Parts: sequence; structure tokens; C-alpha cells
Amino acid sequence: MKKYLLLQLFALISVLPLSACSTTYSAEAIEAWVVDAETGQPISGAMVTANWELETGSVGGNVPAGQIMVMEAVTDEKGRFYFPAWGPKSTSFSFPVPLLRTEPHLVYRDPQILLFKSGYKWVGLQNAVIIDYNRDSLRKSDWNGKSIKMERFRGNLKEYARHLDFFDPRFIREDCNWKKIPKMILAIDEQYQVFRKNGIDTPLLSINSLEGMSPLDRQRCGSALEFFRGQFK
Repeated sequence: MKKYLLLQLFALISVLPLSACSTTYSAEAIEAWVVDAETGQPISGAMVTANWELETGSVGGNVPAGQIMVMEAVTDEKGRFYFPAWGPKSTSFSFPVPLLRTEPHLVYRDPQILLFKSGYKWVGLQNAVIIDYNRDSLRKSDWNGKSIKMERFRGNLKEYARHLDFFDPRFIREDCNWKKIPKMILAIDEQYQVFRKNGIDTPLLSINSLEGMSPLDRQRCGSALEFFRGQFK
């Protein structure tokens, strides 16, 4: 009987939310250069985003738990982009997860760096994956101080559309993060419009797709069409 009661108590506790958790993070500045993979020449006007993604661990593995920071930059005539240092910043929110999960923490998307420029293959970068994840409060990018190569896409427009089918970062759509990277959204939407004008169906992210979010998202984030009209008049 006692064993049965203990099992019931454990089952009840395992589904209760945890109390508020808090981990404080900071990040060093990131400076890097984007070059053409074939010519080595700098690429200007490439859109770059950085997102520091929190995860929560469980017996079944880690699952995403939101972003502690999202930034964007555009490469200059020398191909340089720069993200300033930030922090300290606390996760400081209640995360209603089962008892067996850990509090939200950074793992290796700290940050994840994405690069996009029309006519090139998109690039996704992150820090090295290690077995025992980095527990430091100060985060650094493996790509700081380095040159990043982007390859020109050599196929036709339909093939390019298929290549970009895989460029749909989850973090953009969550928690109104698209408002933090307007230049990237506009660049992707411009490419989407090129595909549409040429009769190519594509699931590529667009301003219209952001506008078609759920009613709850619309209530929290507002109209994407109105936001971009007001942002870039």
C-alpha cells in the first residue's frame, strides 16, 4: 500500500510545473567576414541573423524553449558583419515542464548564425556540439574573427526554389521574433515574390505567410503587413 501511494505521489509531482527558474547569460561581440567561395571576394548586402536558443533537457533529449536573444546584421562592402556584446540577461521565467526536465539553458545554438543573399546558397552555422554542453554564463561564437564562405547557386530558378525550401528557421515565427529581423524578412520576401512571378510555387517564408498566422499570434504580434509598411516607408 505504501509503495502504491509513493508511486501516485511521484506521478502527481512529475506533471506539476516547476517554480520559476533563472539562468543569467552574456555574450561576447561577434565580428566575421563573408566571402564568395569561388573568388574569395567579399560579399556585401548579405543578411545575417544570430539567435541564442534555449533548450530544456529531458530523459528523451533536449527540446527548444525559446530565444534569449535575436539579432540581425547586413554585410558591408568588405563583407563584414558585427553583432555587439550583450548581457547579462536572465532567462527568469516560469517554465511549466515535468519534474524530469532541466531549466532552460543554452546548448550549441549560442548563437545559431544564418546567412542569406539572393543567388547564393543559404548558410547555417552554430557552435561545435560537445557531449557535456557548455555551462559558462559567458557565451562565445566559434565563428568570431573568421571568414565565412557562401557558394553561388548554379541551378535554374526552380532548383533554387527547392534549395530554399529548407530555409525556414523555426525561431523566426515564434514569439514575434520576425519583428527583430526585418531586413532578413524583406530579403526573403523579395525572393519569394521572384518565384511567384515566375509561376513557381514555394513554401518559402513571406510577409503574407506571417500575416496568415493563428489568431492568437496575430493578437500578440499584430499585423505583419502593417508592421512592414510602417517600418520601411
